[in-house]
Amino acid sequence: MLELIDICKVFDKNTVNEKVALDNVSLTLNNGDFVTMVGSNGAGKSTLLNAVAGMFPLDNGSIILNGNEITHLSEHQRAAMIGRVFQDPLTGTAAHMTVEENLVMAWKRGQRRRLRRAIRFQERAFFREQLAGLGLGLEDRLTTKVGLLSGGQRQALTLLMATMRRPQLLLLDEHIASLDPRTAEIVMDLTCRIVEEQQLTAIMVTHNLEQALSAGTRTVMMHEGRIVLDIQGLERRRMDVLDLMSLFEKNSGTKLSSDRVLLAAKA
Repeated sequence: MLELIDICKVFDKNTVNEKVALDNVSLTLNNGDFVTMVGSNGAGKSTLLNAVAGMFPLDNGSIILNGNEITHLSEHQRAAMIGRVFQDPLTGTAAHMTVEENLVMAWKRGQRRRLRRAIRFQERAFFREQLAGLGLGLEDRLTTKVGLLSGGQRQALTLLMATMRRPQLLLLDEHIASLDPRTAEIVMDLTCRIVEEQQLTAIMVTHNLEQALSAGTRTVMMHEGRIVLDIQGLERRRMDVLDLMSLFEKNSGTKLSSDRVLLAAKA
């Protein structure tokens, strides 16, 4: 369970550039909830994920994960509990290292590391099995430098690395936005399968309104640092994109202003 209790974050406080990024946001995710999060540019979506991941201190509020207060833990300390996949396929992996070397780092996350001269046979067999499950042929490229992989292969690898240790929480920050449509569909299918098989608790930021309703179990919309919609169950299943846009306008008092959101809604 994830609990966000009145979390606040203001950037450039007391300057002409002051920006209220998170405005007393409260949100509770039960175990197994898969939340898709949408909103216009600057709504606070990625800021919320960064706050949960520990990339900056909060001005106010609390973050509780499975009953443990993590508000004041460092990003490094939270990494043992939280898996994350970013929008840029170049983020989250070491391009100069091989596929199996990246997998070793992910597998050892949160553990005491000792220098070893070689990857164990059992580890290599396990990694090969995990990669085969992706269906992208990466099980035959264990010794390939990650920088030589395609964007889709690299993002699939990052997704595997983020979930190998079954994190308490998975954060997906527009993780398919930079991929071509066919590759994005493959990675999205992998995401839904992994989350369902492992029964993960997850938050996925997306600009695709159709995807926001079809993926996951719950849709949250943000506007100006606040949550203005939280839809799930039968209400969500009966809703289409036009319904979602209309409800957002009603609750926020404004229309969705992001071109990316509007284009995704028409796609």
